[in-house]
Amino acid sequence: MSETILLTGANGKTGRAILKKLVGLQLPVKVFIRDKDQWQDLKALGAAGFAVGDMLDADSIDSAVMGCQKLIHVGPPMHPDEKTITQSLIDAALKHNIGHFIYYSVMHPLRRDVRHHSLKLDTEEVLIESGLPYTILQPIRYMQHLLPIWPKVVEQGIHAMPFNTEVMFNVVDLEDLAEATAIVAAEHGHYFATYELAGRESLSQTDMAAIISEVIGKPVEAQAISLQQVEENARAKGFNEDRVKQMVIMNKHYDDCGFLGNPNVLRWILGRDPTLYREFVERLHQA
Repeated sequence: MSETILLTGANGKTGRAILKKLVGLQLPVKVFIRDKDQWQDLKALGAAGFAVGDMLDADSIDSAVMGCQKLIHVGPPMHPDEKTITQSLIDAALKHNIGHFIYYSVMHPLRRDVRHHSLKLDTEEVLIESGLPYTILQPIRYMQHLLPIWPKVVEQGIHAMPFNTEVMFNVVDLEDLAEATAIVAAEHGHYFATYELAGRESLSQTDMAAIISEVIGKPVEAQAISLQQVEENARAKGFNEDRVKQMVIMNKHYDDCGFLGNPNVLRWILGRDPTLYREFVERLHQA
């Protein structure tokens, strides 16, 4: 009988992608959700069970972990209590003899000037020192960051991101990351490992705009969004002030340094080449 996997953050874009891949491998998944109303959609995606609770509530975490053998933790984005949340999950995992704790982190958590990264680094340390069999997954920036601006790209020919147009990124397809996560959960031999997961190509926003232009058959111009506009857009979406501040800090850092990584580990886990940016755009254009 397959071991039941608890998946946190299951209703987010990353969680849903991982859930689909786990179900595709016929693995039983119990989803940890904030609202029972989310259950029907996740059940339709193949989830086998659910637990309702708050990641800041240690008791609800303990109840959710009970009866599971593995755990995949996808934390809430840029949450200031990342370490506390994960510590509660670790405590519950130790109590209930979880055999494999998979933590979805970020590539280059040692970039301490970016608190989003720094919090992940502190959390990784807690997990490593817990004694639990763990795997830490460190994904780079998603190709899917194109999705929110896709209509504007197609209609207006403008590809605008919150950093300069020449800084380089090894963006990665979330579908590849989700597949890799599911493989790590399904296979033995991934214990006590930290995996950097990056895409195949180092691309600037200018490079990405050129690829999009070729795929959709019309000119696309790369533009940089100011940090002031990032701040205004984030507030307009209802993000709290802490998250707004962290988004500005993160994008300023990426504007200065880019975000580069190596695809070899992802290629090894998948057993194939990671998705090219052109392939992702073609898939999006054909949808």
